[in-house]
Amino acid sequence: MKGFKSNLRNNNLLRVAMLSLVLSGGIAGYQQQAHAQTVVSEEVDFNIPSQNLSASLAEFGIQSGVQVSAHGDVVRNLKGNAVKGKMSPQDALNQIISGLGLYFETQSDGSILISSVEVSTGEEALDPIMVSEAAEFDDHAGAADRGDSKYITSTDLARRTPSDSKDLFAGEASISVGGAQTSTQKVYIRGVEEHNLAVTIDGARQNNKNFHHTGNNLLDPSLLKAVRVDPTVAPADAGPGALAGGITYETIDVGDVLDEGENVGGFTTVSFETNGDIFTNSNAAYGRIDGFEILGFVKGAKGDDYDDGSGDTQLASGTDLYSFLGKVAYEAENGHRFEVSGEKVKDHENRPYRANITNLTNRNTDEQRAYNLDRSNYVFNYSFEGASGLFDPKATLGYGVANVDVPDPFGSDGTTTSLSGKIENDFNFDSENKITAGIDFYQDENEYKDSSTAAMTEKADNIGVYAQARISPIEDLRVSVGFRGDRQIFEGHDGTDFTNDGLSGNASLAYDVHETTTLKAGYSNIFGGISIAEGYIYNPAWDYNAAEVKPTRSENFSVGFETNIDGFTFDTSIFRSDFKNARDASYNGGPATNVDFRTDGYEIGFGYNWVSGFTRVSYSDTEIRVDGQFTDTDTSQYLGSPIGRIIAIEAEQNIGQTGVAVGGSIDAALSNSEIGGFSQAESLDGYTVFNLYTEYKPEDYEFLTLRLEANNITDRKYADRATYGSEFTNVEPKNEPGRSFMVYAKAEF
Repeated sequence: MKGFKSNLRNNNLLRVAMLSLVLSGGIAGYQQQAHAQTVVSEEVDFNIPSQNLSASLAEFGIQSGVQVSAHGDVVRNLKGNAVKGKMSPQDALNQIISGLGLYFETQSDGSILISSVEVSTGEEALDPIMVSEAAEFDDHAGAADRGDSKYITSTDLARRTPSDSKDLFAGEASISVGGAQTSTQKVYIRGVEEHNLAVTIDGARQNNKNFHHTGNNLLDPSLLKAVRVDPTVAPADAGPGALAGGITYETIDVGDVLDEGENVGGFTTVSFETNGDIFTNSNAAYGRIDGFEILGFVKGAKGDDYDDGSGDTQLASGTDLYSFLGKVAYEAENGHRFEVSGEKVKDHENRPYRANITNLTNRNTDEQRAYNLDRSNYVFNYSFEGASGLFDPKATLGYGVANVDVPDPFGSDGTTTSLSGKIENDFNFDSENKITAGIDFYQDENEYKDSSTAAMTEKADNIGVYAQARISPIEDLRVSVGFRGDRQIFEGHDGTDFTNDGLSGNASLAYDVHETTTLKAGYSNIFGGISIAEGYIYNPAWDYNAAEVKPTRSENFSVGFETNIDGFTFDTSIFRSDFKNARDASYNGGPATNVDFRTDGYEIGFGYNWVSGFTRVSYSDTEIRVDGQFTDTDTSQYLGSPIGRIIAIEAEQNIGQTGVAVGGSIDAALSNSEIGGFSQAESLDGYTVFNLYTEYKPEDYEFLTLRLEANNITDRKYADRATYGSEFTNVEPKNEPGRSFMVYAKAEF
């Protein structure tokens, strides 16, 4: 904390901006709650559409003359029901929050308090209902193993309108995204690279380890409805390979974009970004009838090279991105649901010779070359919707393929595939006690070939059984305990096989020491098997039989607490992950080099939510050591990154019934001298980036959303802290875009 205070004291601009965002939000919330009015008992003519619950309550307050406030963080991520007609304020409010698991209480001063507990005769009856938008896609939201989970909900997605993974995770200090473009981005959770996490899209395992100069999972956030990140400690049903947590991506369904009673719809979006002249257009159409659903989505983005904060054009940074999503589903009246989806993202554009950096100053190479990246994901899902008893089955079968084709100069081609599946059942004894048990498998392959090298393939097959018990043994205590047993068969490209068996276990608890405060802790010991190596370093001379290729194992813990009091929130966690025998193969070093590495640190978050807005600040401090020493981004590639200290701030305010919302964010990294490894690595300077937006939804044109963004307002020249090569004197890193303005419009029908 001493370094944090010193850096913050020396950065007046960051300090003023933090205070401005937090205090302006707090003042706005205070002004709304400062003058409670007398309860209106007469009937009022209401006209409030279905929209974000925070906006609905703001309009309710204006139309009824009754002041409404929210208890804790229970309304921001929910959608209120429409209400229209003449009725009492009580009836109108009941209609708005119907089915959301919320309650309201009239205070002595006539104001109304919205909360997630039922208040009766002065006593609170705690309700196990999870009043969060997360519960719409996470059956286990609120369980002890979700104590540290971070959710990106549909409300967050609508507010951020993300164009890449960096935008997607904006506002989360413990989640970093390195690489300035979609095709080169990698996600780091508490300093750990995502290959050490269990990553799924619609339940299907993702496997991409083609080339360390490209990203892991080429992803378009426009396809998503929600994301869940389980940092450090993940449950057994997160899947195999959850060495330091997991990331769950969920794409949109028809039910997410059609309101009840509607059977057909669609939307179109257009945007233009000034830095790079990037034009983006997306279109979707969807419908449902007699239990059948169909959805189609297509998006294209095209643009030129952009300039960084100093005005220098970033070599081969143009945009050429296309994405597609198709879904067909059938849900029977008895709740059995079958869904088939296909998703594809591709980026075919010239990039620097090494796509994720601008240049190596000590080598002479061609300035740029073609990188053709394609990723596809096909998934079948079965579920029993609405099940609440001992029979609550789910099944998933997925196939994913990622290809990196670099025609020049060697005709290099790398392809990773993953066939995966699972069958599981939730044994729901009651709403707070359940056991999830199942069996899963994956078959991963990575093939590399070029004009002078025959195809070389590494394979890994795994089958696992697991069980996770989520129980509440006593009042106010939630416990989650799980175990996995896995058998993996790894095959090198020379045909050598390695068979390894491993057990994994995890335990988490959450204890409500007070109605406002929860203690949380988690521990896991995870078998990871042998990871497939990067295809572009495969060497025909590798002798796997003579090598000692070892399975990886990790040990993780996290402990902290969170507090929610009248809209104010505070949370903190201390965490650590220790990896043994992480595979670190290299072309000349052989297929079996193993290293130990560790990440540890802490994070702090605080914020304030009021009916029409919020402000949130998060701080994370993470260190990484490889074989006991501080490291650099080259030594730690595929392991983690020296992230250091990060600050992220978000704030938003809805302005009455105008349909206008204004907000902004701050992304800041403090200087980091905890760098080791190569002699040319040096300390990293800090940076602070400011972004603002305003959004307008015209009252007379409810189908229309207009948005204006100003990003990197101060035109800061910087590379994101997680970007490869930022600390090397001989590397020109790929800098983020400088100042840019974006106009955006969305029309729904």
